[in-house]
Amino acid sequence: MESPSFSIKSSSSEREIFFLDPTEDGFTVAYHSIDVQASCGVYEFLHNDGIATLLQRLASFERPWPGSEQWSSLEGEFSISATCSPLGIVTFIVDLSGLSGAPEEWRLVASLTSELGQLQGISRRASSFFRVGT
Repeated sequence: MESPSFSIKSSSSEREIFFLDPTEDGFTVAYHSIDVQASCGVYEFLHNDGIATLLQRLASFERPWPGSEQWSSLEGEFSISATCSPLGIVTFIVDLSGLSGAPEEWRLVASLTSELGQLQGISRRASSFFRVGT
């Protein structure tokens, strides 16, 4: 049986954010592009649906919104934010990190774009994914 997952794919490049392996304690997030691949475990036993809630809020906007909407994990290993241009281009910025406090700690900050009209579908897939793990 294939593990549950969903992704946010860029509308202008090969970049993609994957959400994988939901459990009661969290999930895995991975970022893939031609040049970079990184993943980390996100431990969110109390707020596992936070990203789904963020994406539902974004999907409720009928027009571009001012400022940035964001979500961060409890331990800070992952955050995601979204802005929307006046033309409806949504920019997601992801921040992943690992080995926090270790000598070889790492961090990746990257972006990808989508479109305002794609947010409904992304939100539905996120809601379905996060219900699997709870």
